[in-house]
Amino acid sequence: MIKRKFPGRWALGLVVALGALLSAQRAEAVPAFARQTDQPCTACHIGAFGPQLTPFGIAFKMNGYTLAAGDTPYPYIPISVAGFASFNNTADPVQKVVSPQYGTDNNFNLDQVSLFIAGRLSDYAGGMIQMTYNGTSGSAFLDDSDLRLTHQFDISSQEVQIGLDMNNGPTVQDPYNTLYHYAYPYASSATAPGPVTAPLAISALAGNSLGITNYYWINQSWYIEAGGYKSLSSTWDNALGETVNNTPIGTIEGVAPYARLAWQKVWGNNFLELGGVFMYAALNEANLGIPGTNNYTDYGIDANYQYSNGNHQFAVATNLLQQQMNMGASYGAGLASKEWNNLTQFRIAGDYYYKNTYGFTMAFNDTFGSQDNALYAPAPVIGSANGSPNYKSITWEADWVPFGKDASSVWDFEHNFKFGLQYTDYLEFNGGTSNYDGFGHNASGNNTIYLYVWTAW
Repeated sequence: MIKRKFPGRWALGLVVALGALLSAQRAEAVPAFARQTDQPCTACHIGAFGPQLTPFGIAFKMNGYTLAAGDTPYPYIPISVAGFASFNNTADPVQKVVSPQYGTDNNFNLDQVSLFIAGRLSDYAGGMIQMTYNGTSGSAFLDDSDLRLTHQFDISSQEVQIGLDMNNGPTVQDPYNTLYHYAYPYASSATAPGPVTAPLAISALAGNSLGITNYYWINQSWYIEAGGYKSLSSTWDNALGETVNNTPIGTIEGVAPYARLAWQKVWGNNFLELGGVFMYAALNEANLGIPGTNNYTDYGIDANYQYSNGNHQFAVATNLLQQQMNMGASYGAGLASKEWNNLTQFRIAGDYYYKNTYGFTMAFNDTFGSQDNALYAPAPVIGSANGSPNYKSITWEADWVPFGKDASSVWDFEHNFKFGLQYTDYLEFNGGTSNYDGFGHNASGNNTIYLYVWTAW
C-alpha cells in the first residue's frame, strides 16, 4: 500500500495500480451452468463463449442461476476451471516499465487461472464464486462473485422477479454487458501499457468492497436495482488476498449507494436494452496517510442491441459515463492541483459471429477529462506530460471458438476453447500523441498485439 505523501510517487502508484485493474480479465462462461441446464454454451453466450449474454443468458442470471434441466446425461458438479495464456507485443519495447519481471517486449504470459463454484442451491437461490490466480502478479484472490436469492410472483397481472444480490464489486451483478465488469474487451494484455483513466467508483472498488442490492425485473422488460457497497475490513482483505490485488484508494465512508435502471425488449430476432447507472462513493484516504475524503459521483447511460438469425449473430454495446470528483483530501495534501475534477468516457463495441464460431469485433474508446498536473504527473510510459487523462483507442479482434455448440459435449475438455487475436491502436494516450509522457514516448508506441487462448471446463 502506498503511503508516501509526495505527488509524483503517489500518482505513479495510482497509475500502475489502475492500469493493472483495467487490464484484468472478466469473469467468463462457466461450464458448470451448462451442465446444470443441459444447454450448449450458445444458449447463454454470444459466440459460444462468455461473457456476452444472450436474452436467455440474461434471464438465467436474473432468475438467480436456478434453472436446471429435469434430467441430464451427466452428474451435476458445481465446479469449473478456466484459464488464459497469451503472447504480448507492443510497437515500442516498453512492457518492462509496466511489468518489471518481464522482458521489454514479446512476452508470453499465464494471465490467470480461475476456480469457480457455480450453480443453484435451491429453486430460490444460486450463485457463482470465483477464485483467481493472477500469473502476472503471482497473487491469488477472490475474484468476481455473485450470490442471489430470488422469487417470482404476480402483482395485478404483472410478472415480477424480485431478487436480493450480494457481490464483491459494482456491476459484477449486471446482466447487460455494457458496464465495467462485462463490457468489452473481455480479455486484454496485462503486461502492455494501458491508459489509467476510468470512472473510479464503479471500476476501482471491484474486489475490495461488498455490495448488497435489491432488484426487480418486471414483465421481463423493466429492471430496477438499488443498494450499497461497503469496504472490506483489513482482516477480510488479507484473508481474501485483496491487499495484493488492491488499488491505492481509500476506504468507503458509510455506504456507497448504487442504482441501476434498464428497459429491455425482445421481438423476432432482435433484442434491445437501454439503461442508466448511478453510484456515489466517499473514500476516506487515511490508509494512504492523507487526512480527509475524496468524493466520486459516477453516472451514465448504456445500450445493448443484438440480432440473431440462423448462422449470423450481431451485437453492439455502448456506454457513456461521467464522473465528478471532489478531491478535497488529495488537494489538501498537494496530491491534486485542483479540488474538483471530472472525467467522461464513451465506449462502443460491435461484434459479428458466423455460426457462433468465427467472430470479429471492432471497438472505440474515447476518454477525456480535466487537466491536473499533480494527479496525472509525468512518468516514463505511464505518465502524462501535460497533466491530461485523455486517450482514444480503436481495437480490432478476430476470434475462433471451434466448440461449445452441442449440449451433449459440455463435459469434454476440448469443447471449451477460444482463440483470439487482438490489436489495440492508440490515437491518443495520456493527453498526447507525441512525447505524451515527457520522456519521448509516442501514443502509437503502445499499440499492442495480444494473442490469447482461453479455456473453460
